[in-house]
Amino acid sequence: MASEASARAAARFVEFVNEAVTPFHAVRLMASKLAAAGYVELKEADSWPQLHQGGKFYVTRNESSIVAFAVGGRYAPGNGIKIVGAHTDSPNFAIKPNSKLRRNGFAQIGVQTYGGGLWHTWFDRDLTVAGRVLVNIEGKVSSRLVQVPKPVLRIPNLAIHLTTAKEREQGFCPNKEDHLTPVSATEGALGAEVPTPEGQCPLLFDLLGKELGVPAEAIVDFDLSLIDTQPAAVGGAREEFVFAPRIDNLLSCHCALDALLGRGDSLETDEMVRMVACFDHEEVGSSSSPGAGGSLIPDIVDRLQGPSLDTRSRAVAKSFLLSVDGAHALHPNYAAKHEQNHRPMLHRGPVIKYNANQRYATSGETAAIVSMIAKRVGVPIQKFCVKNDSPCGSTIGPVMSSLTGIRGVDVGNAMLSMHSIREMCGTADIQHLADLIAGFFEHFGEFNQ
Repeated sequence: MASEASARAAARFVEFVNEAVTPFHAVRLMASKLAAAGYVELKEADSWPQLHQGGKFYVTRNESSIVAFAVGGRYAPGNGIKIVGAHTDSPNFAIKPNSKLRRNGFAQIGVQTYGGGLWHTWFDRDLTVAGRVLVNIEGKVSSRLVQVPKPVLRIPNLAIHLTTAKEREQGFCPNKEDHLTPVSATEGALGAEVPTPEGQCPLLFDLLGKELGVPAEAIVDFDLSLIDTQPAAVGGAREEFVFAPRIDNLLSCHCALDALLGRGDSLETDEMVRMVACFDHEEVGSSSSPGAGGSLIPDIVDRLQGPSLDTRSRAVAKSFLLSVDGAHALHPNYAAKHEQNHRPMLHRGPVIKYNANQRYATSGETAAIVSMIAKRVGVPIQKFCVKNDSPCGSTIGPVMSSLTGIRGVDVGNAMLSMHSIREMCGTADIQHLADLIAGFFEHFGEFNQ
């Protein structure tokens, strides 16, 4: 049975992830929470006011990445920045620019794979559409977020009776182009179709127009994804798990924001800047304007430090990055996949991730600092590295450290089913991670000698 504190933390995350169905929705939700807490929105295109001591600000890019920061009461240019980095995106299917498909009596919608998903988990799920739509109203193009609130798409499996013995022996290996296309309707049920540009799906535009309250012909373009309509839930026989989409990596975004907003009592005595940066496009390499490899963090660092290169260099040397992303928990049915001395478990605290080939940003020094902070705030810590015969994923940690020169460490909560349409984590670890991040903001200076 989860503790009362763990249960409350899990409930808050479930509410968050159910609303944050795409990176655009996640950023809008985080921005609303920041604004409610007194944070002031800054625009990159504007001249920024003096970023005064005690000031609280946030800035977005592409509506899918967000950086929030609180300036310590004793901050001066040249002092460092305590950065917590995470990402807003998850593997999914993105709708193709020209999405209209008609095949064998069915109306379908063309999709592209985004990131490295466990695509077989998307079969036979009740799917819908969400994301950003660009509409032209009276000659002015504006952005609208949308989520169609009902199951309108499905990727049906092939019945086992229609597979060959060879196909069954090889396992389930769908062709990404031919077999992952969702069904939206039969052609006979379509009826009169709304006018759309050539190649666009009239049924999709009709759904979007009705949901947004605009004529279908007002839709200019879109950034849309498929999402599962099944909401996240707390489960398990003792209610100790969260079953949800997008745990990787909205759990880290949620915990980072919770720590930034909920633990501000010591800000007035802080000599540094506290920052939470949640980026889009991590799942596809981060090499984009709103990605961690873009200019967003260097630009903000420059504006915080002023024109002096010496001041900026001193600030970078004093700064620290806590890159937070999911870690692989020991799978009870596949225990041999883990290195024998590095087997993270659910409920046993955040995981420090190591890789000698620099797939993670962790070094002995940065891991030691985080370990001491964790001990200071009573949070258990685990360690992880892959087997030598196993590939290793990566994170925004090495991307940001190499881009900025800021030293860092990779940590994250243990989870199962990473990159599935529905993932799984432990309820106790949600509070552990929020406490660790809060401890990083409050106590980093004690151990940064």
